[in-house]
Amino acid sequence: MKKLLFSAVFSACALMAVHVTATPIPSPIHGPLTIAWTINQQKLDDAPEYAGNGKTNVSGSGANKATNVLQINKFTFTTASFNNADLLDLLANSLNTNFPAGTKLATDGSNLYVVDSAGTNVIAVISSVVTVTATNSVLSGLDTTIHTSKKSGNTDTAVGTASGSQFVVVSYNDSGLTTTDGTTSTFQFFGVSAFTRSGASATSTNDVLTGKESGSFTIKGSGSGTIRGTNSIIGGTIIGSPSGTYSESEAE
Repeated sequence: MKKLLFSAVFSACALMAVHVTATPIPSPIHGPLTIAWTINQQKLDDAPEYAGNGKTNVSGSGANKATNVLQINKFTFTTASFNNADLLDLLANSLNTNFPAGTKLATDGSNLYVVDSAGTNVIAVISSVVTVTATNSVLSGLDTTIHTSKKSGNTDTAVGTASGSQFVVVSYNDSGLTTTDGTTSTFQFFGVSAFTRSGASATSTNDVLTGKESGSFTIKGSGSGTIRGTNSIIGGTIIGSPSGTYSESEAE
C-alpha cells in the first residue's frame, strides 16, 4: 500500500512561475482545504482622543503654582475573520492577478493548490509566496499486507491506518513581488497538525496496483506579521481532507 501520511499541510517548493495552464492535481488523492482564522489588527496607534489635546491651564499659586498640559491618547484594534476567500484575494493581490470565479483551495496532504471551481485542476502556482516547514513528526499506525502465491500468479492486498501530529510553520512573503495595491504581506502561522489516514490496496497477478486513501488533518495555531502592510495577530485552524482512488501498473 502506498504510504500517504497526512502529517503536514503543504511542502515547501522552489520558486516557480505564477501562472500555469490548467492541469489536473498531480495526486489522485486530494480534497478541500479550509482556512478559518481570526485576525487582530491595530486600528489607532497613540492617536489623539480629541482636538483639545495640548490644552494648558494653571493651577495653584506661589510655590504651588503649576502648569498642566492635557494629553489623552486612544488605542484600539479590529477583529475580523479570515477565510478561504480572504486568502485567495490576498494571493491574487500578491501575484498581481485575478482568479476566475469559483476558484478554490485544495490539498493532497503534502501540497497546497489553487484550483478551478471543479476542485480538480490547478490554475496557479503560489510557491513564490507560500512556503511550509514541517518538523518533529510523531505517529502511530498499523499496516497489514497479505501476499498470496498461486499457479496463476502472485497477488498482494494491504490495509492500513495511521494517526499522529507534527509541528508546522506556514510562511507568507510577497515582499519581493509587485502587488496589485502596492502593499506587502509578510507573516507566519505556527501550529501543530493532528492527522489521520486510512487506506487499502491490491496488486493483481499482472502487477496492476489499485487502491484508495482517505484522511484528514487539522492544524491549530497562531502567528503574526503584516497583512497588506498592517501589523496583525493570527489565530485559528487550517483543515484538509484528501481522499481518492488510484490505479497504476507496477510492471517493470
